[in-house]
Amino acid sequence: MQFRIGDKVVQETFPTERGAAEFARLVETAGGAAARQVLRRREEGQSDAVTLRAWTARYLDPESGLLTGVEPGTRKGYERAANNSFLRILGDYPVDAIHKADVGRWLAWQEAQPARRGGGRPVAAKTIRNYHGILSAVLASAVAEKIRDDNPAYKTRLSKGVKREAVFLSPDEFATLLYYIPDHYQGLVMFLAGTGARWGEATAVKWSDVNSRAIPATVRIDEAWKKSETNVPVLKHTKSSKSLRTISLPPDVLDAMGVRGGSPELVFSTRQLRRRVRYQTFRDRVWLPAVEKAMDGDLCDTAGLVPLTRRPTPHDLRHSHASWLIAAGTPLPYVQARLGHESIQTTVNVYGHLVPEAHIQMADVIGGTLANVRTLKQLDH
Repeated sequence: MQFRIGDKVVQETFPTERGAAEFARLVETAGGAAARQVLRRREEGQSDAVTLRAWTARYLDPESGLLTGVEPGTRKGYERAANNSFLRILGDYPVDAIHKADVGRWLAWQEAQPARRGGGRPVAAKTIRNYHGILSAVLASAVAEKIRDDNPAYKTRLSKGVKREAVFLSPDEFATLLYYIPDHYQGLVMFLAGTGARWGEATAVKWSDVNSRAIPATVRIDEAWKKSETNVPVLKHTKSSKSLRTISLPPDVLDAMGVRGGSPELVFSTRQLRRRVRYQTFRDRVWLPAVEKAMDGDLCDTAGLVPLTRRPTPHDLRHSHASWLIAAGTPLPYVQARLGHESIQTTVNVYGHLVPEAHIQMADVIGGTLANVRTLKQLDH
């Protein structure tokens, strides 16, 4: 079999067609040099060495005990992510023959791939970090089981990639968006913007979670929709212990939620069958058409509304909620508790730049430091 390593054409022979086919696939995914490296590794007495593909399957197998404390749906999600990312390049490598350069080669390939729903845009940086995190965990388990001595994915430098910036809607912009949301779903959109709840939390709220007699009214967030092993969403506990929380409800939000139903009923459901509101269906049929109208300057001018200048996602209502709290002077620990962040560091990292007092204080400090420096220069002249 002939193949290229750089500009040079080289050749390898195989005793079986299966061996040649496996090598050809490795050349296609990893390149000639890497494929030959793996071949030599196997010829050195490691032909039966476990591959990364096989070890990843073992790591994700609940019977192995290597990965614990995750939901079946999460485990399945890891499996899909692995198959869509690093296993496409490194899957046929013996797990103890992978080097840092191999991880780097996979990352370079991954960063050049288009996002599945990105309209041709590259994979988001966060997605690549998630893929890399799974690979690192798989290799760390191989180290723990003494299959290899080190983790070549550990502290790998990742490029910034494509990072979508959060959209912080002003109250006027939110009013414009809400204007174009169909009446049936306005309560859900008001709840998302008025509580900062995550989508999976908001759509899991039942009437038994709402205490309308409290002053102010409150909602208990203790469940969220999670993917099951069969990829069908089921109600499970919240994302973390800090996500288990009680949120106060502004009067307008409580009013928008509508007439109280039976205790086990979902507060927000589909129009016809009264079932769980699915994110993708809501996004495609409700959210995106509303955003298009809210960005139409002529349409908004006719209605006397402020048009949107950027395209928000439903999750941006959570960001907007936090920005409104911070703009009003709410301390970050309060924002953390309301949003259900596990760590205050998450709140600071995402929203710290919005704190107005911080900007004023830093400007005052630098202003005092640099006061009169130009005056001295002018005096010299």
